[in-house]
Amino acid sequence: MAKAPITYEIRKSHMLNVLRKLCMERAAGAGGHHPPEPEHWPKTRELADKCGENIYTTRTLLLALEKEGKVSCTHRSINNSLRWYICASPKKR
Repeated sequence: MAKAPITYEIRKSHMLNVLRKLCMERAAGAGGHHPPEPEHWPKTRELADKCGENIYTTRTLLLALEKEGKVSCTHRSINNSLRWYICASPKKR
């Protein structure tokens, strides 16, 4: 039986769940400050590695989640990396 392809929406949902877990860990490590300083937010590369995606696909998925109001991005490079964090609640568009 052939393995069913993982859809874009499933990959996006998985990316959001991994980011949520990382953000909670970072907030706990920052004394519960939510959100911590952007320098401590997860990097694109870190998310790509944890999700088994390449960095370009990861960025595309994260930008789609940002457009939906589910994540925030630094939009300026910090140590040559974009940083990402979950939004407390999705923004109204």
